[in-house]
Amino acid sequence: MTAQTERLAAEIATEVSGHRPSGLRRFTTGTSHYVFEAQFANRPSLVVRIGDQSARAEMEGAVYLSGVLRPLGVPLPEILAANVDAALPWLVLQRFPGADLGSVIADLTVAQLELIAINVSRAQAVTAKTASAGRHGYAVRPEQAPYASWPQVLESSLDRSRQRITSARLFDPSMVDIVQTALRGRWSEIDRIEPIPFLHDTTTKNVIVAQDGSFSGIVDVDNLCFGDPRYPAALTLAVLLAYGGPVEYVSAWLSYAGQQDDPIFRLYVCLFLLDLMAEHGQIFNGNERPSLPEARSSLRRAFEDSLHFAGV
Repeated sequence: MTAQTERLAAEIATEVSGHRPSGLRRFTTGTSHYVFEAQFANRPSLVVRIGDQSARAEMEGAVYLSGVLRPLGVPLPEILAANVDAALPWLVLQRFPGADLGSVIADLTVAQLELIAINVSRAQAVTAKTASAGRHGYAVRPEQAPYASWPQVLESSLDRSRQRITSARLFDPSMVDIVQTALRGRWSEIDRIEPIPFLHDTTTKNVIVAQDGSFSGIVDVDNLCFGDPRYPAALTLAVLLAYGGPVEYVSAWLSYAGQQDDPIFRLYVCLFLLDLMAEHGQIFNGNERPSLPEARSSLRRAFEDSLHFAGV
């Protein structure tokens, strides 16, 4: 499908801008959509996001949430054009200068990392003040959130990881049981977590950093999650532990947000390490990482260390 979507991206960029792109580059970090940078000789680049037919609701969610969050100051790119009813729904967006945090994080100073963490935390704080309807999980609108409690969201994630790990046979599925048992031991505490809305994918992806190391903005917001706002920080720490990077970035994020690095937070990290393991051996949109032995070993070590920090 890549060749088809590349041709379509060029056609869309031409239609929206009135100019034929001088170059087209596919972004290789996401696993859901087909996302391209359309480059022009004498005008700013554009981003073209194309989804398959099943992505229509996500594209509609991106349009809706842009209208909710951008006026409040959340730094999302402007949507310049959209057709969510097309055979392959698409959006054209402003191109923030820079690259995903993960591609530059190793070269950033402590001060730069702290400023980026502060900006991400501020965006999360604004999002947390938007509406909640007493339900938990991933949704565009709060009343659409699928679960009555936060533990159900965690169970759903663990079930998905177990199914994928079992089918791929690259990791031991009993690791899922260890985390599930530890979380269930804290169910009464976890069950009291309110459904606070947050941006769930502001990790080493989707946080854009300019060439000078400054924060540019946040991209790819198709829905929110309603629950514990520490969740994306835990995912970010899981990625840094698994694949390398300065974990001090997450410490700065939690510190600025006034959030606790406690055993429950560390169990979230374990849950997301399982999620990363579960991606091995799966096929998404062509952007998936190859499952290399060194990467699997790194994930296992990170998982064991995180269990220790969680007191398991």
